Amino acid sequence: MPFASRFASPVEALAWRHTLGLGAFVYGILGLLAVVFYLERMTLLDMAFQGFHILRTGELQIQSGRFGAAGTQVFPWVAQALGLPLRGVLLTYSLGHVLYYAALFAVVMFGFWQWRWGLILLLLATLMTTHTFYWLSEMPQGLAFLVALLAWMHTRPSPPDFRVWEYPLLGGAVVTAFYFHPLVLHAFAFCAAWFWLDTHTPRGQKQNYVLLAGLFAACFVVKYFVLPLDWYDNMAMERSRAFAELWPRWFDLKSQRDFLQWLMADYYVLAIVVAFNVASFLWTRRWWLAALSALGPVTFVFMVNVPHHYGAPQFYMENLYLPLGVMAAVPWVFGALPGFLPAHRLWIPVAVVVLAGLVRIVLAHSTWTARVHWERRFLQETAQTQHRKWLVAESQVPMDTLIMSWGSAFEFLMLSALEHPDSARCLLIDETPERFDSLRTQTRLFLGEFKNYPFDALPKRYFRPQDTTQYHYWPP
Repeated sequence: MPFASRFASPVEALAWRHTLGLGAFVYGILGLLAVVFYLERMTLLDMAFQGFHILRTGELQIQSGRFGAAGTQVFPWVAQALGLPLRGVLLTYSLGHVLYYAALFAVVMFGFWQWRWGLILLLLATLMTTHTFYWLSEMPQGLAFLVALLAWMHTRPSPPDFRVWEYPLLGGAVVTAFYFHPLVLHAFAFCAAWFWLDTHTPRGQKQNYVLLAGLFAACFVVKYFVLPLDWYDNMAMERSRAFAELWPRWFDLKSQRDFLQWLMADYYVLAIVVAFNVASFLWTRRWWLAALSALGPVTFVFMVNVPHHYGAPQFYMENLYLPLGVMAAVPWVFGALPGFLPAHRLWIPVAVVVLAGLVRIVLAHSTWTARVHWERRFLQETAQTQHRKWLVAESQVPMDTLIMSWGSAFEFLMLSALEHPDSARCLLIDETPERFDSLRTQTRLFLGEFKNYPFDALPKRYFRPQDTTQYHYWPP
């Protein structure tokens, strides 16, 4: 099909070109940052843990049934299968997280020709993302997959227009999106409500959303009422009891105060976009869209903050807040901006927001670079002592820099082994390192937070610890 005939007008074709150019720039910059800050991203908590086990087993490491994570884990899996050194594996893993999003962007732009959804993907990557560029999880991966799914749905005027063989694919795509992270469901519910309330949405498209809502509802019932819940989902269900236990003190919670502080310091662009959406819809007397654009994000913040009322590190909470990016971007791109700008100029305000987001991501590296630098300095300090295998109490280290310690054994192992597999070191920071007392005399054992591994079980291509003395408590 000729390029121009894919669009309703030359203006739409021009808008597609602008979006493609902006996307190439954004993912190019994000890819560069992923290479520059690969240690900050890959020797950190979950990525260090999962990366270690990919190298140890030669298999993908799917946690809590979130099998969509295979889209990024396949990169280090291929790298280790090709025999790349540890540095190459970590670089590939870090860059793979950007290539995953770039691939979805390419599918949306070249497979579905949906440039507005392409803009949504760019905003998803930059509108709110700050510390979650460094601490990686399945949440943003699932949201990006959801955006691609909705872009596909917008290529079909109504449910009967899907081919018969596409329905199983549609069902599989919904299951995949749902199992990336439970909160992806909230992002979909907002999008479905928004397009249903928007009078510009064709009737057939609204029927598409009804179809998807039914599929998502079926996934919810099967996961939470039919299949047994794993420990992580059980923990989330336990936290939901806070809604009843804390009422009517929902507004006076540490998590609420933290969110307001972060909103003013880091997420103010998100607040501006949401305010612009609400004001635009009020101005054009689109009352239901104004109400949804205001109450949707506010309600979602409460749904996150009340169960996490005790407060948690910003990077973790930011990850849970990321659906707010979809709740701000969809009304902005599909409803508010078109009332002020022609289609071929929508990319301009989006580019301003994207650039601001890229700057914010770069500035946020200091937190994570300081963490890597401290761990490397600690490795050097402990290498000068008589013993080289250490159990360290959290009280002995700067936890304001380390933030969390549960991944320290894997982080130290990787950082020390970058020079050579024989330089791999065994150190572990824990709140109560005394709990390892019965194991510390085993001289050929790698102690981890959740499980311990004999040296012979470590992948020798990457980790060959040479120290066969016992663990000692730090400081000496």
